[in-house]
Amino acid sequence: MDGSPATRAAFFGRTTLDVLYVLDALPAEDTKVFARDFRGAPGGPACNAAITHTLLDGDATLFTALGKGLWAEAVRSELARFEIEIVDLAAGTAYETPLTAVMTGSARGTRTIVNPPVMQMALPALPAGWRSEWGAAPAIVLTDGFHLRESMPLLRWFSHEGIPICLDSGSWKPGTEELAPLVTAAICSERFALPGAVSDPEATLGWFATKGVPLVAVTRGPRSILALERGRRFEIAIPSIDARDTSGAGDVLHGAFCYFYAQSRDFEAALRAASEIATRSCQFVGVDCWVPAPTRL
Repeated sequence: MDGSPATRAAFFGRTTLDVLYVLDALPAEDTKVFARDFRGAPGGPACNAAITHTLLDGDATLFTALGKGLWAEAVRSELARFEIEIVDLAAGTAYETPLTAVMTGSARGTRTIVNPPVMQMALPALPAGWRSEWGAAPAIVLTDGFHLRESMPLLRWFSHEGIPICLDSGSWKPGTEELAPLVTAAICSERFALPGAVSDPEATLGWFATKGVPLVAVTRGPRSILALERGRRFEIAIPSIDARDTSGAGDVLHGAFCYFYAQSRDFEAALRAASEIATRSCQFVGVDCWVPAPTRL
């Protein structure tokens, strides 16, 4: 990629190999079905966001755990097609790239995701500063909350240097409370909930605001996005579409937001532009297929 310095971004978090099945309906127990469509591709929130960022002609460095195993090289090969630089937090360890099954019901485009057991493994922490071998420092950073213990020293450095940090908060993860004061923009799923509480978009907006996060948004699927910008409320309407696949739509939104916000520092404009791309992506199977085939890598 030949993106400008303003479109360089670093993405921190989870990478998987996703196997996506498009079905008429989710199968009943103890049955056998054939899918309408099938696709295998790298996945995970930070990974999908990085892919989206590169499809918009940005430069992406992905800090994630790949390690070894049957799926690691397949993921590396695919990410190389997008010219995404990888910093493997699990290099030299026994960590294995997870395989995730994603089943989408074609009637509404909703999805069910089956993850393997969480691999409990301590990985080496990143340094408290940007290394020259990683190239130029990014204009914006995204974390999805995975591998947070390993990432926190470097995330604190970004915050100290004034580099915006975007949090993809699909759900509460250990360390969220410690991370929140470092965050510039928290873009949350409506499923996000504080420990012991039920999900409530208003409570989510309020909690991040009390932690000093200036820019907060809650996505609600086909319903409008609720947003709070330094105390100013606004909503972004989502147009009605014929959705084929909603898996990864939030990840697409986060990657596109990073691209637009890094250049403009305009929260509402960047969020609106990103929501349009995320909505468009739901009409295709796969997070990268919203780009016309001749343009796609």
